[in-house]
Amino acid sequence: MSDLSTELLEGNTGNSPLASYPWRDLADDLILWAKKYDETYRAFAFDFLMSLAYIDTIPNLQKHFTAYEDLPAPYSIHMGFINLCAPLYIKNDEWNYQKAAKPQSGAIGKLTSEIILRFIELLFDKFEKVRVIGGVGSADAVLIHEDGRIILCEVKASPLTTFPFLFSPPTIKRTTALSKLSRTQVQRMDSAIYMHCDEPISLGKPKDDLWPFCGAIQYITDPVNERNVASYVKIWKKIRTAYINKDRDSKYYYIANASGHPPKIAKDEYDWPSKESISDSKTSAGMDRTDDIKKGIYQTLKLGIESNREFSQHNIKTALISNLPAYRHGKDYVEPFFDVYWAFEDVFKHESSNRLSCDKSELKRPFDYIIVLEDSFERGELL
Repeated sequence: MSDLSTELLEGNTGNSPLASYPWRDLADDLILWAKKYDETYRAFAFDFLMSLAYIDTIPNLQKHFTAYEDLPAPYSIHMGFINLCAPLYIKNDEWNYQKAAKPQSGAIGKLTSEIILRFIELLFDKFEKVRVIGGVGSADAVLIHEDGRIILCEVKASPLTTFPFLFSPPTIKRTTALSKLSRTQVQRMDSAIYMHCDEPISLGKPKDDLWPFCGAIQYITDPVNERNVASYVKIWKKIRTAYINKDRDSKYYYIANASGHPPKIAKDEYDWPSKESISDSKTSAGMDRTDDIKKGIYQTLKLGIESNREFSQHNIKTALISNLPAYRHGKDYVEPFFDVYWAFEDVFKHESSNRLSCDKSELKRPFDYIIVLEDSFERGELL
């Protein structure tokens, strides 16, 4: 039984992305800032915003704190979203295992979809409506194009890299464990986001209004910081290149998601736990996780079948939405579907005993588009 309805297809159900989040206006500032630049800035901005959203979902930050010497001054505490202290790895080639802080899975799936859809809503001017459907319905989102196209979407998104957070030392006795800090103590600590280079961005204190979004996004969007931000984006591009090429000789490979296990030196010289990876394939960038690709293509095919069976009077298309395409697995898992058509059996006419034909308009695709922030696949149809 299909969950599709006329109300859904007309964009009259669901919500505008991020409508219920208090920091939506700040997210919009970041997205509209990125819109002025090339696609790389947009993909970088997604990862940056996701890192801020990740830490915003985590209660009891102190449970994920580890103190280190030689972090960028004045900070001495690190927490991140991979099992590696990235600042000391980048700066000193140190392989310090630190268990990743895991965002709450129930919240982060919904949040990831809403963030990428807000990017789509603000970056693609020809979409008159973008609606998050949510729940367990058959479509994650509906896009209404100004030319009448209705695009039913499946969302599969994940950052290429996450940026960790730094905190100033608390005013406590040296014998007090960081995990025992009170919420009030944590709220008063100075903080920063580490951008995989020498100069982190100061975020103020967790008790500040709309922390960490306010300080981080104001810094990125301030024209005064344009040169520094350009260096952040340049590093992000190096991370992307190392990820695509699986270049383990690049320093940046291991701070990309899905980097797997560290090299032998991590175990031999830094006591890295033998069974622990830095980050596994479940964190593959964009829609690059093979399970997500399989589920995503099945779902768009199902959406196409259900919508064209019940609402053939509408101009319905289907799309996969992500921040990045399947850079590693696209050739094997996505491209084979590029030149495929399907149609319902009853639209074919018998021309002869061994030949069938149908109108071109009856032919549909497993998916029509892959709408991403960088390298979209649009079949020559402008979105």
